[in-house]
Amino acid sequence: MKYDPSYIDYSFDGKLLNEIFIKEFIRFRKENNLTQDLFAKFSNVSREKIARIENGSHSPTILSLLNILGPIGYTIKIEKVKTLHNKNY
Repeated sequence: MKYDPSYIDYSFDGKLLNEIFIKEFIRFRKENNLTQDLFAKFSNVSREKIARIENGSHSPTILSLLNILGPIGYTIKIEKVKTLHNKNY
């Protein structure tokens, strides 16, 4: 496989990626002026579940994320990433 410069370089472990995700999730909600209650109303995902995602006590399923993000015009994108373990680029 040839190197693709558009790959995102992530060499983080899963725990660190989860921490980054949580911070980005909260930042996204606040930048869009959405309270947890409004986020819950638009997404049909309970405010309690959103709070647990944000405090790190619950890992959302893909379906939950799609339900949360879809009604406000977003989705999930899966991208190939460069890692220290994948030397095929």
